[in-house]
Amino acid sequence: MTDLHIHTKYSDGEYDEYEIIEKIKNAGITEFAICDHNTIEGSKKIYDILKKENSDLIFHSGVELTSRINDIYGGVNVHILVRDFDFNEEAILKIIDEIDEKNSRRASRMQKLVEEEYGIKISGEEIEDMVKTTNCFGKPHMYKLLCKYGEFDREDYYKRMRKLYSDDLKLDVLNIIKILHKGKGNVFLAHPIEIMDEYKFTYNDIDKIVCYLKENGLDGLEVYHSKHDKENIENFEKIANKYNLQMSAGSDYHGPNVKPNVKLGKCIK
Repeated sequence: MTDLHIHTKYSDGEYDEYEIIEKIKNAGITEFAICDHNTIEGSKKIYDILKKENSDLIFHSGVELTSRINDIYGGVNVHILVRDFDFNEEAILKIIDEIDEKNSRRASRMQKLVEEEYGIKISGEEIEDMVKTTNCFGKPHMYKLLCKYGEFDREDYYKRMRKLYSDDLKLDVLNIIKILHKGKGNVFLAHPIEIMDEYKFTYNDIDKIVCYLKENGLDGLEVYHSKHDKENIENFEKIANKYNLQMSAGSDYHGPNVKPNVKLGKCIK
């Protein structure tokens, strides 16, 4: 069984490197990738453990990058999966450095928004401590800090956080492809159904996006995903075949509290 899209606690997943390896083994998965949001920390830790154990598991390095296509449809926010890179590759380290700088600015905006929405000032020290623990900082991490000051509805929190403007802090997809293709690394467009849902796009719109990215070096499409039903998969397969793209399968597993309906290894809705 293969699952090429799994998260750990080093982004917004629930489990550390040892726990997720055990769960992968128990699920009968033989080939997998850790694709945490905007950090390679969890992926590298698991690689080091498996190498030390001389494990039979087939492992792919990975990361999921919060990105933006700037030149079509007035700008489209997307997630990009990058896999099979060397952790010491200059190209991937350059991207991670850029992410760190953008995340710092994004954290400041979240800090200001939380103060405006809830009247609670999250200190810079609290954010720094969280970053030291998780190696990244996003909406789930800010929510954890907020809940130190009381009980707050999770759905309401995310609704309020939609006011956060961060399009200018997302990585440019074309730049990602350009940088990574100077070194090693395969670039996939993640869960296209989420793009359709966010922008009310059709399959023709996804076709146009994929065509544009293919012309600029895209390697593959995440065709099989826990949010994709049979109709989605049939259409995404057609698009991938049309542009001769690799097809990827991933559950997007985070853990039962974060995504209760997503199971390890289950890459079809």
